[in-house]
Amino acid sequence: MKRENWAFVGMMFACIVWGSSHAVAKVALETVPPILLSAFRLSIAGVVFMVIQLTTKRPAIAHTDRWPMARLSMIGVVLSYILGYSGINLTTSSDASLLIIGEVVFTALLAYFLVGEKFTRLRLIGTIVGTIGAIILIGGSVGQNIEQAPNRVLGDIMFLGCLLCEAYYTVRGGAFLERNDSVSMLAWVNGVSMLVWIPVIAWYFVTGNAPSFDRDIILGIIYLALFPSVMCYFLWFTAVRQVGASAAAVALLAQPVVGALIGISIMGDPVTWTFVLGGVLILG
Repeated sequence: MKRENWAFVGMMFACIVWGSSHAVAKVALETVPPILLSAFRLSIAGVVFMVIQLTTKRPAIAHTDRWPMARLSMIGVVLSYILGYSGINLTTSSDASLLIIGEVVFTALLAYFLVGEKFTRLRLIGTIVGTIGAIILIGGSVGQNIEQAPNRVLGDIMFLGCLLCEAYYTVRGGAFLERNDSVSMLAWVNGVSMLVWIPVIAWYFVTGNAPSFDRDIILGIIYLALFPSVMCYFLWFTAVRQVGASAAAVALLAQPVVGALIGISIMGDPVTWTFVLGGVLILG
């Protein structure tokens, strides 16, 4: 198999893992509070990235970028994960998977307003169609609460807030990535976020509010930290350099599809006509 084909396979695998992460998080959130799950996942990932940076002797972050990237970490890592897991805790994993279109829409809008990136006709059409799909999906969840999704509308809105933070992180982080090594940048932003996560973890254990962790929950946390947060980024960055952005756009389709299918078939998420219509528009 050609190197480009292997790269595309790796890219698809990363998107499948990302798509599955919402269901895994949903299960973990039954026991672990959203902010504590965020703290564990990002702290483990931060330590792994820092070890990789040191052992592979990656260049350090430019001094002029360290403080701006630290501020960006508070939005793109800390706030986004708190909103994201709080939202998933209230809605279904299928909704969260399909609403990933929000990151695409927000990124396109922020890129236009913040850095002057051109808004082509095709991008405008895609943004409008995706936005309509998200509105139908959220609107259709009104009165459709279930035991594992006690407030779908609020959860969907909070998850969109997470995606807005991630889109801002993507747009603003692009300039830093041009001047810094990708692994070093990931080590830095995740490491800075630990200034928030470590006190959170300490508070839960010192006050006795930490939940009991069984084997499945521990494995779930390790999975979220090592696979979606670390391995997939390596696969993605490597593959994009090999096959380009067009193939990346095709591979990204797997993320909401896989997430929705897992949510419906395994998590028992309800399927309504608004879910189907909104999902079709989002994928479109």
